[in-house]
Amino acid sequence: MKTPVQLKAVLAGAVLCIVTAAGHAGANIDQHELIMMESARNVGIASQKLAKAYFYKHMDIRPDHAEQDLKESLTQLKQDILTIHEGIKGNSKEEKNIAVFLSYTRDELDKALSRPYSQETGALMIDFSESLLEGADFLSEKYDKGKSGETTMLSEVEKLSFLLERVNKYYIAHKAGFKDYNNVVQLTKAVEHFETGLAKINSYGRYPESVQESVKKINQFWPVAKEFYLGVQQNALPVIVLASTDKLEQEVKTLTSFHHKEAAQGRN
Repeated sequence: MKTPVQLKAVLAGAVLCIVTAAGHAGANIDQHELIMMESARNVGIASQKLAKAYFYKHMDIRPDHAEQDLKESLTQLKQDILTIHEGIKGNSKEEKNIAVFLSYTRDELDKALSRPYSQETGALMIDFSESLLEGADFLSEKYDKGKSGETTMLSEVEKLSFLLERVNKYYIAHKAGFKDYNNVVQLTKAVEHFETGLAKINSYGRYPESVQESVKKINQFWPVAKEFYLGVQQNALPVIVLASTDKLEQEVKTLTSFHHKEAAQGRN
C-alpha cells in the first residue's frame, strides 16, 4: 500500500503523463477530473463487489474465489479512497467531508470483515456497501458533469461493471436470507439499467474489430444471464450467477480499456 506522499506523487505523475498525451491529441479535457471520476467509480464497483464476496465466502460457495475478491477489492478500495483524498483541490469542504466519510466507512467495513458471520453483520455489510456507493456517486457525478464524447462512453462502460456487481450482490444476499422485497427491486432496477447502458454501447460506431467481438459476446450472453438474475425468487443458482457475472465483466473490461485510452487522448 502506498503512503499518502507516494500516492500524491503517483497521482501527479499520472496526470502529467495523460495531459501530455492528450495535449498531442489536441484535447481540452481535464485529466485530473478524469482520474478523480474513475477513482470514485472504482469505489462504487468495490463497494458492491466486497459485499457480494462476503456473502459467497460465508455461505461457503466458491470460498476461494470469494476470498480473492475480498482481498483485491479491499486493496483497490483503500487505494482509490487515498487517491480521492490526495486529489481534492482547493477548499471544497463537501468533497473533503465525503472523502472522510468514505475512509470512516471503509474502516468500519474492515472491522465487520473480522467478525464471525451473522445476519446482523451481513446487514451491516449491505449498509456499508450502500453508504460507500452514495459517497462514490456524489463524487463521480461531480467530476463527470459536463463531460462528453469518449469520457461519457467511459462512464457508461464502467457503470456496466458496477451494475453486474450490484445485481450479483443482491442475488447472493437474497440466497443468504435477505429476502426483503426492496432488495429484489434493486436487483431488477440494476438489470434494467444494464440494458439501457448496453443499448448505448451498441449504438457506438467506432469500435475496432477486436473490441466489436467483445460487444458481440456481451449481447449474445446477456439474455441468458438476465434470466438467471431475474430468477432470484424462484431459483438457487449462485455458482452459475457468479460465473455469468465474471464472463460478462471480462468482456466489459475490453470496452473499458478501449474507452479509457480514447478518453485519455481527448477524442470526442
